[in-house]
Amino acid sequence: MICYDKNDIKDLRNHEDQYYMPSALFDTMQYKMVRLEVKWAYVACLNVMLKSPLYDNNGNAYIRDDHPQVIEVLKDLAHKNVDQAKIDGYLQELEDCGLLQKEGKNIYLKKISNIF
Repeated sequence: MICYDKNDIKDLRNHEDQYYMPSALFDTMQYKMVRLEVKWAYVACLNVMLKSPLYDNNGNAYIRDDHPQVIEVLKDLAHKNVDQAKIDGYLQELEDCGLLQKEGKNIYLKKISNIF
């Protein structure tokens, strides 16, 4: 899995909107079967990563699976109540469909980009 690294985080921090959402996650057939709530969870994790990334020895960016901001961002994006149990379920679905990889408590997100 190709994850976001230091250069990706630096580039994505320059976006102008309140939240960065990879359009390919919502517009391509590759992710059509992923539930909308799970896509929002990916976006929440990505935006938390953009604000406070951690880096491993290889320069790959990650966040912790219990980062409190993930819940707050997801509440804002999805306009619904979210707790840690729901986040854990969404993270499991993201892992099952290959959009994230967990190593202990560390979450690495699959890098999504438009080819065109």
